Amino acid sequence: MFIFRYFVFNMQESPKYLIAKGRDEEAVAVLHHVARVNKVALTLTADDLRKAVVAELGPQAVDSGQGKSNWQAVKEGLTTFDLSHVKPLFSTTRLAVNTSLVIWIWGCLGLAYPLYNGFVTLYLTNAGAAFGDTSLNTTYRNYAIFSIMGIPGSLIACLLVEWRSSWAVGGRKFAMAISTLLSGLFLFLFTTAKTEAAILGWNCATSLVENAMYGVLYAYTPEVFPGPHRGTGDGLASCFNRVCGLMAPIIKIYAGANNASAPIFVSASLFVVASISMLLLPIETAGKAAM
Repeated sequence: MFIFRYFVFNMQESPKYLIAKGRDEEAVAVLHHVARVNKVALTLTADDLRKAVVAELGPQAVDSGQGKSNWQAVKEGLTTFDLSHVKPLFSTTRLAVNTSLVIWIWGCLGLAYPLYNGFVTLYLTNAGAAFGDTSLNTTYRNYAIFSIMGIPGSLIACLLVEWRSSWAVGGRKFAMAISTLLSGLFLFLFTTAKTEAAILGWNCATSLVENAMYGVLYAYTPEVFPGPHRGTGDGLASCFNRVCGLMAPIIKIYAGANNASAPIFVSASLFVVASISMLLLPIETAGKAAM
C-alpha cells in the first residue's frame, strides 16, 4: 500500500490545508495536478487566488493563515464551534430521516463488523478443534484466504456504482441492501458449517459481499449530504460508527464467554437490521447530481 500510495496514485495534499498554512503556490500546484488528471484546462495562479480572497474577504484574510501553528488552528476551531453545519442536515423531514438512518446504519455496521472480523480467528481456532487442527498456521491461512477473496467485492461495488443503468431497479440503495443482507445471511450459514471446507467457503462469500457493501456505502454517504455540510455528516456517521465499535469487546465478553458463535450471531443480525434500514432511506443518489 505504501508503494501504491506514493508511486501509483500520487495522492496530493489538501489544497485547503495548504492555503490555511499560507502555502498558496503549493495549493495551486495541487489544483493543476487535479486538472491534468481530469483533462481539464486550468489557468489559475497563486496571484489570482490571492486577489479573489482579497475581493471576497478583505486584505487581512490573505495573511490570516501565515505561520499558523497546529495548536492555533485547533484553538480557532474550538472557539468558533457551533451547530451551523449540523442543523442543515436535518433542515427538512426527508433530509432528517435520511441523515438519521445513515448515521444509524453506520452505527449498526460499526458494531457488526468488529464482532465478526475481530473475533473470527477465535471462532476458527475453536472450530478447528472439531477437525483436529487448531494450529495458528491453519487459522491464519484461512483468514488470509477469505481476506484476499474480499478484493473482488470492491470491484463489484465499483460496477454497481458506475453501471447504474444496468441496475435501475434500485440504484445505490438496492445494491447496498442486497450486499448487506447477503453478508448477514452468509454469516448465519457460516455458523452451521460442519467441515473445514464449508467454514472457509462461507467466510470467502461473506468477505466478498461485505467489501461490496462497504464500497457502495462509502460512495453513497458523502453524496447524500448537502455539499457545504458533507464533512459534518460524514463525521457524525463515522463517530457513531466508532462509538458502537467500542461495544464489540463487551458483547464478546458477556455474550460469547461460553459460546464462540454468539458474536457471529449478533453480527449477522445487525447486518440484516442495517439492510432493512437501507431500504427505508428516502433519498437515492444514483444518476443524480450531488446535493
